[in-house]
Amino acid sequence: MNGFLPLVLQLALLLLTDQASIEEGQSLENYLWEQTGDTRLRALSSNLIFGMREKCLDPSQFGGYMVDDTVYCYEGSESLGIAAKRSSDNVTLQNFLESEAKSWFGYWEWLNEIWHIKNPEGVRIGKEATAYMNHIRNVAENEIPVYTILALTPCARLWPWLGQKIGSGTRNFGLYTSWVETNLVPGSTGYIDYQEHVQWAYEAGLVTVEKALEIYTTSMQYEVDFFNSVERCAPSESNGHN
Repeated sequence: MNGFLPLVLQLALLLLTDQASIEEGQSLENYLWEQTGDTRLRALSSNLIFGMREKCLDPSQFGGYMVDDTVYCYEGSESLGIAAKRSSDNVTLQNFLESEAKSWFGYWEWLNEIWHIKNPEGVRIGKEATAYMNHIRNVAENEIPVYTILALTPCARLWPWLGQKIGSGTRNFGLYTSWVETNLVPGSTGYIDYQEHVQWAYEAGLVTVEKALEIYTTSMQYEVDFFNSVERCAPSESNGHN
């Protein structure tokens, strides 16, 4: 187990591994999703999501989060590229990783225009985003390449779930309505492509439940930490709950 993980997270991983087992016929992704249910609830009540739901998130805090998230997209692209170069023995996986690396780089290019970021090296990134990016990079450099896809799956599946839970597309989130409707899309199923590659590797005996649970749980927790990198706001009675 990664010695750099916080002690609480290491203990939680040990508890999950000891108490839970994958059921016959259950996909690995659905098993991992079920095992991280408590963490998902913490994401739902996190400072960023709470601030948007209550329309009280400080725009300066949001701006800081988005600058970090822009660099996260760049570093995610780099990590996917590293994993792709290490997967020359599996052309299908390599092509998928290269395609995803290009997509993530596209996100970086789009966001750096919005947030006026010339290069990621000039950004003083917050500790939460840094820890998350380091986790993904560690997986890309040290685990078999398919684990990089798995490490990015919690984000891909969590955001649509959050959108469904807070009513994206049906509610007014004030200044953040456009962002919520663009990013927290309930019907988004992009994570399924990730799931299929991981499931194939699991069925081929390349991925273990224990290692998958460690990486997946860590990514999910870093999602929560990143959401909590903004300050919690106090909702005004005038905001309402439309």
